[in-house]
Order: sequence, then C-alpha cells, then structure tokens
Amino acid sequence: MSRLSRGCLRCRQRRVKCDEGRPACRRCVNRNEACEGYRDEASIVFRHERKKVVERANAMAISPATTASRSSRRRSRSTDNGSYRSRPSITFIYPSKLTAERAPGLRLPERFPWTNTIPDHLRPTPEDDAVNRFMDKYVLYPCNETSSPGFLEHLPCLFKDVNVEGRFALRWAVRAAAFADLSKAENSDALEAKAFHCYGLSLSALSESLKAVGKVPDDYDLMAVVILDIFETFFIDNPAMRGAHAQGMAQILRLRGSDQIYSPRGWSLFRLAHHRIQKQQLAFNIKPLDESDHWIGQLKDDMPFVRLEKDSLYISKTCGRARALQDALASGSSSISEILDIVHELMKLDNEAVSWRQKPEWSYKVLNVCDLPPFSPSIRPLASTIQLHPDLWIAYEWNYHRVARIIAHQQILKCLKAAMESLSPDDVANETLQFLIEQSTGTIRVLADEVLSTVPQSFGDIDNLGRLHDDHKVGPPRCRGIGGYLLLWPIKIIKAEQFATTPEQKHKGQTVFERIREYTGMKSHLGSLSII
Repeated sequence: MSRLSRGCLRCRQRRVKCDEGRPACRRCVNRNEACEGYRDEASIVFRHERKKVVERANAMAISPATTASRSSRRRSRSTDNGSYRSRPSITFIYPSKLTAERAPGLRLPERFPWTNTIPDHLRPTPEDDAVNRFMDKYVLYPCNETSSPGFLEHLPCLFKDVNVEGRFALRWAVRAAAFADLSKAENSDALEAKAFHCYGLSLSALSESLKAVGKVPDDYDLMAVVILDIFETFFIDNPAMRGAHAQGMAQILRLRGSDQIYSPRGWSLFRLAHHRIQKQQLAFNIKPLDESDHWIGQLKDDMPFVRLEKDSLYISKTCGRARALQDALASGSSSISEILDIVHELMKLDNEAVSWRQKPEWSYKVLNVCDLPPFSPSIRPLASTIQLHPDLWIAYEWNYHRVARIIAHQQILKCLKAAMESLSPDDVANETLQFLIEQSTGTIRVLADEVLSTVPQSFGDIDNLGRLHDDHKVGPPRCRGIGGYLLLWPIKIIKAEQFATTPEQKHKGQTVFERIREYTGMKSHLGSLSII
C-alpha cells in the first residue's frame, strides 16, 4: 500500500519533498508563496473511505456512467491532469462526459480561431468547450479605466485547480451550470439530465468538504456556492428550493470570519456573496445579518460598492423597523407620530443615497431614441431615452441603487397609507399625507423608467459609445448572458404587483423579462419577485 504524503499542498502538486515546517514549509517561503497547509489527520486515517464517494456517485447516476480513461493524459481544465499524478489512483465517475455520437452535433464556440487545424492531443474536450462557453458568457473582468470590479472574475483561475481533494464541489457546480446553459441552446433533455446530475454531485461534494471538524471554508467552497446559486436562479423550477444557497453563503461568510477581505480574491468573493444575500433580504423583507455591520464597517466609505452596500443595509434595517411600527399601529400600540418619524428617516436615507452619486465619475450619457438609427422590432427600446454608462457593471450599480430606493419608497407608501387609515376623513393631516404619497409614487415611477433606459446597453443592443450592434454581421453580443443576469432583479421589482409602477411599466418589465429568459436559459417563471 502506497504511503500518503503529509507534505503541504504546493509541494504535493509539484511532486517535491516537503520539510513539513510550521506554519509554512521552507520551499514555499523560499518561493515567496503562500503555503496552503497540510492534510489533517482525519483525511489520512480515513483515506480509504473515498470508495464510498465513488459508490454514491454511481448510485446517483442518471445514465450509464463513463469512467475516465487511465491512459488519457490530455491537458484539460475539467479532467485530472499530470500535475496530480502523484496522488493515489482513483477511478472517478464523469457523468458529464458526452458520447462520441452527441458531441459533434453541439453548437460550441470555436476554440483557437486563428489556426487552420488543431492537433488531436491539444483539442479541447466538448466538456471543456461547454465550460469555456459558460465562462465567456458570464465572467466579467475588472476594468481599471471604469473602476468596474468585475463579476466571477476569479472563477477561471480557481477552476484550473478543481481536481484536488476538497475542491470537487466547484468542478461539478461549474459543469452543472455550463451544461444547463448549453441544454437551453441545444434544446436537449439529455444535457439537462447531465446538468442536474452534476448539480447533485456538487451538493454531495460540498457537504463532504464542509463537514470536516474545524475546517474554515476556503475560496473554492464559497465560489462553488455562488455558482450553485446561479444554477438555482436560472434552472430550478421548484420555488421551495430557491434561496437555499443564499442562506448557505451567509453561513460560509460567518465561518470565514472578518479576515476574508484581506486578499483580492477573498474580497471579491465576499463582495459577490454578501451582495447576493443583501438583495434577497431587500426583496423578501428578511432581517439583515447581525454580522453585516461589522463586515461593512471594516471597509472604506468612499468605495462605490461599499457605499451601495451600506445604503442598502440601512434601508433594509429601517424598512424592518417601519414594518414593526405598522403592525404596532394596527394593534393600537403605536402612534401616527412614530410612523411619520420613520417616514422622515427613510426620506433622509433616500436623499443621502441620491446626493453621493452627484459626482463626475458617476455621470452617464442620455440619448433620445428618436435621434438614433432604427432598432429591429425585437430589440426596440422600451423607454424614450437610453442611458450609456462606462460599462455594464456601472450600469448595474446604478440599477441596484435605484431598486433599493424603490423598495424604500414603497415602504414609505405603506407607512403613509397606514397613517391615513387611522385618521378621520376630515383630518387636516390627510392633505399632507396625500402629497407625500404622490411624491413617493412619482419617484418610484421615475426610477423604473431609468432602469428601463439601461436595458439596451445591458443586452448589448448598443455600446457605451452609442453604436448599434448588428447581430447579422457579428453575431449576438457577448454580454447578453451576464446582462440578463444583472437585469433580472431590477426588472422583477418593476413588474411585481406590489410595487407602485404603472401598468405600462409592468408590461415593459415583462417584455424585458422574456428577453432575459431567452438569453439566460431560465426554464420557468420565477414568481412575482426575484430572489437573486
């Protein structure tokens, strides 16, 4: 029986002897690299239990499983490669392997378009091409010129190292999302089945990774949950199952602690996860996390993302207090003056949220649709103007800001209406309350129009310089998938019945929602409110 190395992860990957120094080995120190630690005793004692993982995967198989060829040494992002040949040999089940008959018929992106032919030993597998297609569609890289922080920008780098024990959850999560997205384009039930099989394997692998006693979830665990959440948003048609991964993100952030923001990748993953959690809290009137104050308090106020998160956190907390006061007013244990105090507090928060955006770096162009060349009927703008932002992410940050304000003003309306119901019809205060109701209603509708005016750029129908995109000449814009994902929450708020948008705006929101369904592969109606 072969001896299991006790060296650090870096040395095992390089197949070199490790001195097992604590807290870091000498080789990693000399290379000025982070020593990523050692196996725990449990993983050594129970190393032969991995057979049970294989048996579980076999039991979950939807179709006859195919095993990885032991003789294959193809360099691949999504199969074991030579970097890990020193590990004990294990036959893994690959449910996402495509049959030789099915693979040639898939409409996958052309790899290496600058070459005439690709040698067989360098040709990416169909599985790799599907993953590449998903990343091309949803990864948004940072841009220094526009201060865009990016979206899933660390996923390609993390995915290169997923064939290491403890990281399989991310491998299966990305494959699940990639095959689910491809299944929509191909209208393939077989691809959908493979996607859900990978989804199940990812959940199982994540459970195995997190159950180790004393383990702090790493970047691979958190990114896996982020990808599972994207899969859940687009492809799970059972409303009872939606939102589960957002709660998982919250628990992982707690376990990772406050130190997670002190590295670029840790900060990026924190930003993704906390933002997702906070959107769910705003959308469903959920109490904010107790730890959010501490986490956000560690960050600089002058950073746009930080300020957005702080404003949203304050709005969420104040709306929670407003709901409690409304209930108290209905039961007779609160007064109208307390309701009006909370209304004024929400209005003050709204004014502060507006004022800090009045800076040159947040400026954008506004074009009149009537001054532009005609759009094709299927992508005709739904607002009379089009906003052109420096990039897609900044357009989204504006929309997130607007939706948080819409939620705040909707809460103001509820408070004002509750106050009016407790007054007699001839009370002089009714006139003031009615004026405030009309003011907040008007603000909600202006904000909804502003969101709709960002749709053409978000979908890539027009670029940031005002040039119309021609699908017939250059194909569909690369940003349509990520643009649809970023628009989903604002659009669902606009079209939801409980918000004071006009019937025309709700209809326009539904029109945009259908385009989101088309571009992202969403399989079912997600209900009256998005939980992204």
